[in-house]
Order: sequence, then C-alpha cells, then structure tokens
Amino acid sequence: MITTWNAGRTRVTAPPRATFTRLARGATLGKPHDDAQQRRVLEATLALLAEDAPLKPVNLSESIE
Repeated sequence: MITTWNAGRTRVTAPPRATFTRLARGATLGKPHDDAQQRRVLEATLALLAEDAPLKPVNLSESIE
C-alpha cells in the first residue's frame, strides 16, 4: 500500500493498493501543520485495507493549494 504524489512512477510498480494526490514532494500526506488534510489522506489510504487487493489506484482530490 502506498500514498504518493508521483503517480507515474508508482503505476509502473503496480502496488496492490495506492492513493494518488496532487500534493508536493515532501508533503505526501498533506500540507505542513494541516492536521485535517493529513488525516483525510491517511484515512482514505488506510480504508483501502478493508477491500480485497489488488485495487485500481484511487485519485484523491487533495492538493497543496
């Protein structure tokens, strides 16, 4: 399972579960000090554990803006 901002490289490795964001390198889970955003990304990623793998990657709408 992985959450990443780099969908291109991650698709090549084909992890069984993945979430993609539009966040920046170094802010994979969210903006610094934005606890709510970080929690949303983490919870969405961990929710994939409840489903049988492999899954298609999930695109999250989270961004640094």
